[in-house]
Amino acid sequence: MFLIDVGITLFAGVVALFIRFGFNFAEMSKYAPSVYIYTLLSAIVYVINGNYRVVWAYASSKDMMLLFRGSIISYLSNLAFFYFYKRIILPRSVGVMVFLGSGILLMLSRIVWHWISEHKKTTDLSEKRVIIIGAGDAGTMLLEEFERRPSLGKVVAFLDDSKRKIGRKIRGVPVYGPVTNVMEYVDKLKVDEVIIAVPSATKDEMKRILDSIDLRRISVKTLPGIYELADGKARIGNLREVSIEDLLGREEIRVDVEKIAYYLKGKTVMVTGAGGSIGSELVRQIAKMKPKRIVLLGKGENSIYKIDEELSVEFPDMEKERIIGDVSDEVWMKDVFKRVKPDIIFHAAAHKHVHLMEENPYEAFRVNVLGTKNLANLCCESGVERFIFISTDKAVNPTSIMGLSKRLAELYLMNGIDGSNCKTKFAIVRFGNVLGSRGSVIPKFKEQIRNGGPVTVTDPRMRRFFMTIPEAVSLVLQAGAYSSGKDLFVLDMGDQISIDELAKTLITLSGFVPDQDIKIVYTGMRPGEKLYEELFYSYEVVENTPHPKVMKAVPKRKFECVKEVIDKITSFIKAGSWKDALKEAKKIVPEYGGWNHVDGDK
Repeated sequence: MFLIDVGITLFAGVVALFIRFGFNFAEMSKYAPSVYIYTLLSAIVYVINGNYRVVWAYASSKDMMLLFRGSIISYLSNLAFFYFYKRIILPRSVGVMVFLGSGILLMLSRIVWHWISEHKKTTDLSEKRVIIIGAGDAGTMLLEEFERRPSLGKVVAFLDDSKRKIGRKIRGVPVYGPVTNVMEYVDKLKVDEVIIAVPSATKDEMKRILDSIDLRRISVKTLPGIYELADGKARIGNLREVSIEDLLGREEIRVDVEKIAYYLKGKTVMVTGAGGSIGSELVRQIAKMKPKRIVLLGKGENSIYKIDEELSVEFPDMEKERIIGDVSDEVWMKDVFKRVKPDIIFHAAAHKHVHLMEENPYEAFRVNVLGTKNLANLCCESGVERFIFISTDKAVNPTSIMGLSKRLAELYLMNGIDGSNCKTKFAIVRFGNVLGSRGSVIPKFKEQIRNGGPVTVTDPRMRRFFMTIPEAVSLVLQAGAYSSGKDLFVLDMGDQISIDELAKTLITLSGFVPDQDIKIVYTGMRPGEKLYEELFYSYEVVENTPHPKVMKAVPKRKFECVKEVIDKITSFIKAGSWKDALKEAKKIVPEYGGWNHVDGDK
């Protein structure tokens, strides 16, 4: 490289002499020594300037500026030399032309060197041909990464719907369109993979894009939603397979971070069920609000260990405590409260699996009812500031033991606690299914598809609400900020999704044809199941909150004897008589329409 640079500078000097003196070799020979000296001084400057400490195969624009700086310094050094050394003259026009010519040629040499290096890499590899959908910032960032790492593939085209971009080029890569013609360009350009680089795309836009792609013929990857990208930058490492979350939950939920941080910052926050799907995400988002300490409470030691390890990596300075325990254990919970002195509690610990709780009613009552009652009473005794209870849409007109137990917990928090002797602000947050949770039907469908089917759906008419876990948790935190006493908040879950359509979509995303490659079998409804879910009782009046996706449900019905009934249920459960507990529960939840576990009728 050094020899090339010296040669380039000398060549620029000779050309400058020719431009200045034409073919007058006699005149030219008088000033030739000045060009040799210019070249010698420049060579010294190039070394001192650090031109050869750069790996030019991976050069950036900043490195190019290094070359330009060297050219300027060498020109100024020569001006100084010839100003003081009068024996040899460097014509001013020749000096300027050498400076400009050598500077341009030096940078051009690096560009050619970089191109040769990249070309050699790509010709040595059997490259994967890639189309990027989305000729915006994210798509351009991915193109830059592919150019730096050609072993991962070669971008042969962009696809975009913008008429302003179609027909133009980005870094030499053509932009075609519209996006709906993607398969035409896949065939025409012999593409191996399609990448959807539109982080801001909504679920409807993602569906439109995916409907244009034959997933059986081409591999498709996508970037997560913009709110999921840690620093807003698109990288190849962010790419993942297209998932059902892209079609059902790609909406960015904006919350009032300042309002949330106001009640969490500097506080001791305890999360029950901290190792579960909702609990662990609560822990992640709460940790960002800079609490004084996080208390991880859960019954499963392995799940608590995992979320603790994750916190240790992401928030190494976070003060935290791990507690293994059962929320229905009064003695142990009382000791925990006395020791950790929580300010805020998020109660996510619960038995949530509908079918298992139909077979184990005692556990549903013990954990979901007694556990919640136990914590609520301790909150009043200990002066806890806020208690946020995670409820479910299955608590509305329940047809399952699980839904009934959660409804009993709701009623106790709203009507079973003496407000005059308790300063704790209680908030209930009711919402539907979350995508990716352990008890969700989606992991089950995916496993069945991996095994070649069949995919089992209970009833083709069945519908459910769905929301991603991060979305739901951010809204739970927001609802907690709105609590002023005993409040029931309900999250806007959007429209209910057909489980049958969900199964077919998952099969299609896996590259198969529903009912051809993978069969769908309808098994019939099981005890405790509903055809569709509800978010409100008929006697609950919906009020708006400052957040459009958080609603407040105000019951216009009086509930009497709630404390007495829950106390009786407690006594029955402690005595092991869950059947008597069920009979008692119907007194305050007459809407319960599930299977009669006592008489065997519905």
